[in-house]
Amino acid sequence: MRHEQYSHFLAGCFGGACGVLVGHPLDTIKTWQQASNSNVFTATKQIYVRNNGIKGFYRGMFFPFVTTGAINSILFGVYGNHMRQLRRVCHSDYQREQLEYKHMFLAGSIAGFVQSFIACPIELVKVRLQTQFYYNEYVMGQRRTPFNTFKRILKSDGISGIYRGLLPMMCRTPFAQQRREGRKEDESHVDLIVTTLAGAWAGILSWVCVIPFDVVKTIMQAEENRQYRSIRHCLVVNFRRYGMRSLFRGSWMLVVRAIPVNAATFLGYEYALEWGQKYRDFYM
Repeated sequence: MRHEQYSHFLAGCFGGACGVLVGHPLDTIKTWQQASNSNVFTATKQIYVRNNGIKGFYRGMFFPFVTTGAINSILFGVYGNHMRQLRRVCHSDYQREQLEYKHMFLAGSIAGFVQSFIACPIELVKVRLQTQFYYNEYVMGQRRTPFNTFKRILKSDGISGIYRGLLPMMCRTPFAQQRREGRKEDESHVDLIVTTLAGAWAGILSWVCVIPFDVVKTIMQAEENRQYRSIRHCLVVNFRRYGMRSLFRGSWMLVVRAIPVNAATFLGYEYALEWGQKYRDFYM
């Protein structure tokens, strides 16, 4: 595999880890809101009280921290490689420019589809750990670990259990965003402000469109009794029980979280690519 191919995977790995480290506390609040149908203040208070302090906001972080980097490396890697393949099909620069957004859509869709199969079990374990003290059976149970949680899900529900919420996760997976094309090959420094704002804005736009799918995914993954048969059943039940507002629980936290998470992810991704370029130039 050539340098420009695997560099996207390594840069995505580093960027994903940066995003998890920055955004996990906000993600815990968002997940608790969606699972319990509560507002930001109530969710924050319950997390603090039931989890014995600040550490509750970081519950379940280790597993996505050590794995989300690899997931993002797949997302950025598949996206980058498919973009290069699609551009090679074009016969001229004009044709490449005209089809650029179509290529971005196709490459991002393929990358999100592939990523979902690997990310779904990890997301499931994370959600269960984040919301374990919301359910009574967890309060009296022993402390959960990622491995024990995964093993319990696999034992009780089988392979289908670890892919619970896969379909809504596919629907809400944000498309991979393209690197800034204006960056010259000989440019040695990442534009901090431009990259931060671009990543933050991309995160906000992508999440606003898919919030109901994220709510359904969280609800289906958090509960263990499998009372919801499908996405439609989950939507109908929660709409009748709590109203339209329940389908947009965690919206503000999702938007707020998207700013630092995507900014950190894109900055980490860009800097890792720059470091990789310097490493290649130094040894070649």
